[in-house]
Amino acid sequence: MMTSTTTPALGPLVGAYGLVGHEERLLLVRDRDASAFRLPGGRVQPGESVEDALRRSVREQTDVDLAYLDFCATVELRDHTSPNGPALYELALLFDVTLAGPEAARSSEHELRWLTQADLHQVELRPAVIAERLRSDALTVEHPWWPHYS
Repeated sequence: MMTSTTTPALGPLVGAYGLVGHEERLLLVRDRDASAFRLPGGRVQPGESVEDALRRSVREQTDVDLAYLDFCATVELRDHTSPNGPALYELALLFDVTLAGPEAARSSEHELRWLTQADLHQVELRPAVIAERLRSDALTVEHPWWPHYS
């Protein structure tokens, strides 16, 4: 039974993100007003499929279409909210992605950067759980589920 002081739990948000590789480099994006880089992609909008969301987001961020995508992993992310509010979770679906023309990737709204495995240690990368696995090269199809641990 829910009382008037109980805040209902929110269901998880769903995001679709690409591991976009080209010539042994990984593409990261950063909003112009942000300090950290992240994988290209974004949240799935109501009425939108996961694949459509990934295609839309990457196109908006790079001005290039996807040539190939394949599911890779799911990461459960916890977004800390106000101390009195409920925790907000996101299921981040990661895909192995190839751009139709990676050399043409550009953006006026985002900074795009192609990084080698070694370069990943030189930039601020969020969310931390994904950054940790990318930096340690621990992203494998043998472990496609990364639950949130408190």
